[in-house]
Amino acid sequence: MKKLLLFGVIAVLMLSGARAQQVVSPFGTGEDSVRCIQNLSLLQTSYRAEDFRGALGPWTHVYENCPASSINIYIYGPSIFKHLHSQETDPTKRQELVDKVMELYDNRMKHFGHRESRATVLAFKTYDYMEMMDNQTDQNIVYQWLGEAINEMGAKMEPADAFWHFLTASFMRFQRDNSLREQYVEDYFRITGYIDAAIANAQAVSEQATAEYLAGLRESISAGFIASGAGDCDTLTKFYADKVEANKDNKEFLNEVLRSLNQVGCRESDLFITISELLYKIEPTATAAVGMATRAQREGDMNTAIRLYTEAANLETDANTASNYMMQIARIRASQNSHSAARAAALEALRFNPNNGSAYMLIGSLYAATANNIFPEPGRRGLVFNAAVDKLQRAIAVDPSLAAEANALIRNYSQHFMDNESAFMMGIRAGEQVHVPGWINETTTVRFRP
Repeated sequence: MKKLLLFGVIAVLMLSGARAQQVVSPFGTGEDSVRCIQNLSLLQTSYRAEDFRGALGPWTHVYENCPASSINIYIYGPSIFKHLHSQETDPTKRQELVDKVMELYDNRMKHFGHRESRATVLAFKTYDYMEMMDNQTDQNIVYQWLGEAINEMGAKMEPADAFWHFLTASFMRFQRDNSLREQYVEDYFRITGYIDAAIANAQAVSEQATAEYLAGLRESISAGFIASGAGDCDTLTKFYADKVEANKDNKEFLNEVLRSLNQVGCRESDLFITISELLYKIEPTATAAVGMATRAQREGDMNTAIRLYTEAANLETDANTASNYMMQIARIRASQNSHSAARAAALEALRFNPNNGSAYMLIGSLYAATANNIFPEPGRRGLVFNAAVDKLQRAIAVDPSLAAEANALIRNYSQHFMDNESAFMMGIRAGEQVHVPGWINETTTVRFRP
């Protein structure tokens, strides 16, 4: 009797175990399980052969009968239905195919959410939605789905181009509804903050290629933001004004504000100057020094402005930007009629950036402005204009974008060249090299008045 009871308990336990296995098995049981495995194999074979219509039958079987058996159901499925969508012309059926793909992504997250990032799958869902809907894409949907994904992953968002698509959707929403301007601005700064953190993370683990990709992505996003017109001085000032006091000792925040204002050309705004002073007290940087220099220049303290622009140029890591800071000094010196000092600053600008055509333009204009004071004989002043034109031609050579402005000055200055007869009487011939004395102290090639 005890043996019979023992066998009965064992039988119940075995039956319970069998039932448990049937419940947890993603392939079903018995023949159903066999058919699922067979159809998964057929699905894979057809899919790899790009026979999407042939893959539809086995895909349908496994999706309906064993939906949790393989993630490939949800990887292959969208491709199958996108192919059918591309060949379908009936609008209703096309929309049904879009809805089907969206359903697949929802079920993928349901059945395999424990294996992969929900945010990443949501991004893929959004991409397929945009691809299938094309110019009928609802940007509010893109904004919602990618917003959820980014909120979940922050700086670790993968794929990273979700940042770009999210901000594009935010911008397009703002284009249709101007009341969303502030939201777009807020989205921009939040996303660029995530990207900056992602760049730092990539650099920390020596993933240079990733860091470079993210830097390029950020540059494109920033260019789009500047071109959008949403981030003008007034908008940024309103956005940051009530945050300054609480963050006056926050170096990261202050740098963010300066960078943002700098991007949209607000370098002379009161906010830029105020933030520069706060940051300069914490840690002098090139941008902060420029803000301080702007205030000094505005108040007429040119010596302080020159000192700060010089400091900014030396702190700046970008050579072109440093060159532009030195040009600020050159212009201040020129306005003071300190011709030698102005040229020295312009030459320093060229040391940072040999292709700064504006430096050559300034030197040329300085030469022309002092033409009456170089030679004791007034008839020789045309040689000074020869030297001025040399600089203008050099400006065009290094920066062709200045050609129109430089050529206009060249036409003007050429009218002041020596004429052939006067030059002959002085023993000066066209094409010869002559020394221009005084503070200019250069050699030029003689050209005569046209």
